[in-house]
Amino acid sequence: MTERRKRPPQRRKVKRKRRGFSPWLLAIPVLLLILWVILSNHVFVVRNVEVVGAESMETDAVIRASGIRLGSKLKALDDVAIKASVDATGLLAFVEAQRRYPFTVRLVVRERSHDAITLQAGKLLVLDSDGYVVSASDAAPEESLPLITGLRATTYRLGKELDASPSRLNAMKVVLEALHEKGATGYVSELNVDYPSDIQIVTRTGMTVLLGDAKDMEKKIVWMTGTLQDLERRGETLGRLDVSSGTKADYLPMVVATAAPAATQDTYLLNTPTPAPTEVPVEAVEDGPVVGENAI
Repeated sequence: MTERRKRPPQRRKVKRKRRGFSPWLLAIPVLLLILWVILSNHVFVVRNVEVVGAESMETDAVIRASGIRLGSKLKALDDVAIKASVDATGLLAFVEAQRRYPFTVRLVVRERSHDAITLQAGKLLVLDSDGYVVSASDAAPEESLPLITGLRATTYRLGKELDASPSRLNAMKVVLEALHEKGATGYVSELNVDYPSDIQIVTRTGMTVLLGDAKDMEKKIVWMTGTLQDLERRGETLGRLDVSSGTKADYLPMVVATAAPAATQDTYLLNTPTPAPTEVPVEAVEDGPVVGENAI
C-alpha cells in the first residue's frame, strides 16, 4: 500500500487592517517646498564670482562688465543678459556661467584674437578672424595687422560681427584662417575682398598676389609663401603673383620705366647775350665772296 503524500500545511491569509491616511504625507512636500524657498532666497545667493579665461582685463572689471551682482539669486541669473554684457566689451566672448551651490558663480570667458584691421566711419576697427569687432580707435593698434579693404560695412558694434555682406566676410575668414594655419600672416599688408571671386593680397614689399575665389585657400597660400621666399632670395619684391589655380604660381615682374635725363643747357650761353650782327659790304666775284676792303 502506497503512502499518501502529505500536503504541506496551508498558510492562513491574515487580513491586515488598512491604516488611515496620515496628514504627515501631505506635510512633507510642503515642508520641502518651504525649505527650498528659504534656501533659494537667503542661502543660494551669489557671494563669490570666479573668472576664468580673462588675461587682458582684471577680474573686478570683468565682473562689473558681466552685470553679475553679489546677493543675486543663483537660480535667477540670466545667461542671455550675462552673455550680452560680456560680449559688449569686445575684448571678451562669453562661454558659460557655472552655478556652484551654495553661493559661487564660475564665469568662463575667452579673449578674442586680434587678426586684422579695417577702416569704418573714420575709426580703425580691430577684428578677430570671425569678423567680430574687438575694438575701435582713432589710432592704429600697436600690433602689425593686415588691413582688410573692400568689406563695404555699414555699421559696427563692439563684440558683434561686422555688418558686411556674408560673401565678403566669408572670403576674409577663409583667407585669415589659411594664413594662420600656414604661418603666413607676416607676408600680408592688405587683403582686398571687394570681389569674393577675385581676392587679392598686397604683400609688405608691394607684391600683388591673385588668389581667385575662396576654394582651396590653404593650397594657394602654400604656393604663395614658397614662391615669395624664392623671389625674395633673388631680389624680386615687386610684380604680380597669380596662385588662383591652387596648383602653380605664375609670376609677372614689374617693369620699372627709367625716365630719360632732362636736356641740360650751358649756363654761359643762357646768360651771355648774342652780339648784334654787323653790316659788312660783300662783293660777289667769280672766285668767291670778298669780305671787306682789305680782304685778300
